[in-house]
Amino acid sequence: MRRIPSLLVGFLGLALIGCASSRASTQNPRAAAAPPPPGVVVTQTIARTVPIYSAAVAQTIAAQTVDLRAQVAGTLDQVLFKQGTEVRQGQLLFVIDQRPFLTALQAAQAQLAAAQAALKQALEQVQLLQAEAQLAALKATLVNTRQQVERDHYLLAQGAVAQQQLDNDTATAEAAAANVVAQEAVVKNAALSQQIGIEQARAGVQQAQASVTQAQLNLVYTTVRAPIDGQVGLLNVDQGNLVSVNMPLATMSSVDPIVAQFPLSEVTFLGLVKRAAAAAAKAGVTPLNIPSFQLVLADGSNYPHTGTFRTLNRAVDPQTGTILVQALFRNPERLLRPGMYAQVRAMLEDRPNTVLVPQAAVQEVQGAKMVFVVGPDDSVSLRTITDGGTYGPFFIVLSGLQAGERVIVQGVQKVRPGMRVTPTLAPAPALPAAGQTG
Repeated sequence: MRRIPSLLVGFLGLALIGCASSRASTQNPRAAAAPPPPGVVVTQTIARTVPIYSAAVAQTIAAQTVDLRAQVAGTLDQVLFKQGTEVRQGQLLFVIDQRPFLTALQAAQAQLAAAQAALKQALEQVQLLQAEAQLAALKATLVNTRQQVERDHYLLAQGAVAQQQLDNDTATAEAAAANVVAQEAVVKNAALSQQIGIEQARAGVQQAQASVTQAQLNLVYTTVRAPIDGQVGLLNVDQGNLVSVNMPLATMSSVDPIVAQFPLSEVTFLGLVKRAAAAAAKAGVTPLNIPSFQLVLADGSNYPHTGTFRTLNRAVDPQTGTILVQALFRNPERLLRPGMYAQVRAMLEDRPNTVLVPQAAVQEVQGAKMVFVVGPDDSVSLRTITDGGTYGPFFIVLSGLQAGERVIVQGVQKVRPGMRVTPTLAPAPALPAAGQTG
C-alpha cells in the first residue's frame, strides 16, 4: 500500500475539522453569535454654583499648654489624678511633703511675735519719758532758785539779808540752769536713740513678716493645682520620688476649643479676609466670628465643626509668599488632639456653572482621577479629570467633563475603552444642604 505524504494528511485533517465546525454551527446558531453589551448604571453630570476652597496642611495645637512644675523641693507625697484625664481649673493634682514647710512656717511666726514684742517695747519710750521727767524737775528747781534770787535782791535792798545770801542763791540758780541744759541734751539723745530703736524694731517686724509670708508661700507651693481646664498628659515623675525646684511633673493642655495652624498664600489670605469682612458686615458681627475654615481629618472624613480666625502672624514670609494662620475649632467630642495633621480648607468663592460628578464614578489610578464616559452611541471612553475637591457626594470638576455627560457609577469592572454597553440611567445623588460640603 502506498504511503500518503504527510502534507496531504495535514490538509485532509483541516478539511475534516472545517466540515465538523460547519455542521456544529448549522446545528447551534447561538454559539456563533456575539455576546450582548454588558449592562452598566450611569448618571449624568450636573452643573451648579458651588463653593471653591483652597486647601493647606494644618497641624493642631492646644489653645493653652502648661507645664506643671514643682516650685519647692521635697518628696512627691500624692498624685491625685489619673494620667490622660481631664481636670478642672483649681483642681488639686500633686502634693509635696508638707511637714518641713509647716515647721518653717511655725518658726517664722515665732520670730514675728518676738519682733512685734520688741517694737511694742520700743514704742513705749521708757528711757525718754524718764529723761523728760527729770528735765521737768530740773526746770522747776531752776524756777525756784531764780525766784529766790529775786527775793534776795529785794531783801538786800531793805537790809534784811546779807550780800552773802544773795551770792549763794545766785550760784545755786546758775547751777540749776546748767543742770537743765545738760538734761535737755540727755533728752535729745534719748529721743534720737529711741527713734533709732523704733526703726530697728519695725525693720525686724517687717523682716519677720516677710519670713512668714515666704514660709506660707512655700507651704502653698507644696500643692500643685490645675491652672486651666484641660487634659493632663503622662507623668514625668512617679509618686514617692524626690523632686527638685522647677522639675516638670506633667504637661496639660486645653482641649476645647483647639487650634489648627497652617500657611496660606498671600492671594488666598487677601481673598479670605475680604470675604470674611463682607460677611461680617452683612451679619453685623466681627470677621473673627465668621466660619471660614473646614477641616478634613487624616482618614479623609470631614470634621463636623467649622473654624474661625483666631490669629495670624505679623508678616508674610518673603521666601514662601505665605502667612501663618491659626483657626479655632470647637472640640466638644474631644476628637481633635494636639499634634494631629489635617487638611484645612478655606472657601474662596462661589463658582457658577461648575460641573459635578458623583464620587462613585471616579477611579484613581497612580494619582490621576479618571471616569468612564458613555457616549451617544453607548460606547465607552476613559477620561482624566481635574478635580477641585469634594462637594457632598460629588467631585468638583475643573476640566475633563461637560455637564450632561453620562458617567458609569456601577459596573466599571465590566467595561474597557471602546466597547459598547447597555446603560441604565440613575438619578444623581442629592446635593448637600446650604453651608455643608460633606
